[in-house]
Amino acid sequence: MKDGMEYKNCLIRGESFQREKNGTWIPQYSLVRHETGSKGHDFPSYQYQFEEAFPTESEADEYALRRAREWVDRN
Repeated sequence: MKDGMEYKNCLIRGESFQREKNGTWIPQYSLVRHETGSKGHDFPSYQYQFEEAFPTESEADEYALRRAREWVDRN
C-alpha cells in the first residue's frame, strides 16, 4: 500500500491503477478519518474511483489526492 498524506484529521492514500497492462491510469483514493479514542483501526471510511484516465500513475494519484482534499473540505 502506498504512503498516505495527512489532511485535516484524515489519512488519504492515492490508489490509482491500470485496467490493462500498459494502459492509462484510473485515479482512486481511500480515506481514513482519525477518530478520537480510536484503537488504531486502519479501515477506509471512504473510497472513490474516478472515471477520468491519465497517462501516468503520478498524475492519476495527484488528481485523486486533490479531489479527496476537496471532499474532506465539503464534508
